[in-house]
Amino acid sequence: MPPKFMSEFQNKTIKLKEDTTEISHPESLSVWGLAWPSILNNLLFASVGLVAIKAVGNLGAGAVAAVGTGQRIFWVFQALLMAVMAGTTALVARAIGSGNHLEAAQVTRASIGICFILSLLTASILWVSADQVIGMFGLDIETKNLAVTYLLIIISFTPVFSISMVISTALRAAGDVKTPLYIGVLTNILNIYLLLGLVNGNYGLPKLGIIGAALAGGITFSIGSFIYLFLFYSKRLVIDVGERGSMRLPRLKRLFEVGYPAGMESFVFQFGMLAFFWIVALYGTKAVAAYNIGVNVLMVSFTVGWGFAIAGSTLTGQYLGAKDPDGAYKSGIKAVSFTMLSMGALGLVLALFSRELASFFINDEEVVNYAVIFVWMLALMQPFMALEFALGGSVRGAGDTKSPLIITIVGLVLIRVPLAFLFYSLGLSLAWIFSALIADYFVKGILLIIRFRSKRWMKVLKV
Repeated sequence: MPPKFMSEFQNKTIKLKEDTTEISHPESLSVWGLAWPSILNNLLFASVGLVAIKAVGNLGAGAVAAVGTGQRIFWVFQALLMAVMAGTTALVARAIGSGNHLEAAQVTRASIGICFILSLLTASILWVSADQVIGMFGLDIETKNLAVTYLLIIISFTPVFSISMVISTALRAAGDVKTPLYIGVLTNILNIYLLLGLVNGNYGLPKLGIIGAALAGGITFSIGSFIYLFLFYSKRLVIDVGERGSMRLPRLKRLFEVGYPAGMESFVFQFGMLAFFWIVALYGTKAVAAYNIGVNVLMVSFTVGWGFAIAGSTLTGQYLGAKDPDGAYKSGIKAVSFTMLSMGALGLVLALFSRELASFFINDEEVVNYAVIFVWMLALMQPFMALEFALGGSVRGAGDTKSPLIITIVGLVLIRVPLAFLFYSLGLSLAWIFSALIADYFVKGILLIIRFRSKRWMKVLKV
């Protein structure tokens, strides 16, 4: 990192630390003020995914399918980390909203320890089972071997990845969305440079293909986590380093009570996505490549949803911590309004240019055609996906992690996967498989509206 940038970065983080009192009440925050740094950071992250597809796309459809398969399995095994993230968000936001900054620090410290241990566990499981797990998807031998190689490398960096996840989550819950943005800009730009260099041998770097794609992400994870740890333990963040004794049973119990439904939701979601992915894989390597390209194209829209989900989660948690339920409800309404408008508009633009975008990533007409169908179907569902992002984030921020779990089970496990399998059993085309997504998001959107309007989510977490 250049000395001038580091100096400016440290000055900003020191100022944030000095201005902690300014974020002690959610009235000093806004939906857009919290969302835009996260959206920008997520757009950079999405750009990394697009660059990865472009770089790997030069290696052929098999390489694209391999990376997509490895990534999908990787995220399934991060469900335990997602559980801790949900607990961290709710408890840190409540603590900050009530003015208890020490508790926010202790929750963060405990979460770091828990996630590091869990990440070692998940990495160990995949290290011994990667070949068998990937073998379930019926990929050809060459593609399977590429996917195994990619997965084994990327999971090795899971422990360091968990550290940056926890600290960035805690900072956003406290209202500091700019520090994760600064670090995200640095690490994502580095990731893009390493992807372009290591996959195809550019910029004086060795040509490593799939291995290069995995190493690019792993190296970036490590650097980001080092920066977060340095700032955290040198007390340059709005969340202090805390004190020893953070791993006390009552605190761990609260993290578990809030987090385990979110962890189950994440696991169900990722497992359901994996099952859906498996059905897509039954149509061949090109279908898998198209699915992966389509997801990465739409990631530009998804990042907006994630940004507003973070904003809604932070605000509802802090408002409830400050004993202001009306403020929590209104912040959720604002979050979903912003999300529906922005995701709807972006989805339409991406759909209109879907063929050009897909053709940019790979020179295979069959893959492009599949990807265009996928993008158009999900583009039409962007308003309902916006409901899942914004309303789901808002109720999770309040500590209500059980209702999103139930809703995810209904939409994904009881509707999407069974419908997709039915369509496959009937011998219908891949387009019909993709259409199962429409029913899934429609039902989940309606159920989240009902839950949010009930206001029962405000009373789930007692302070």
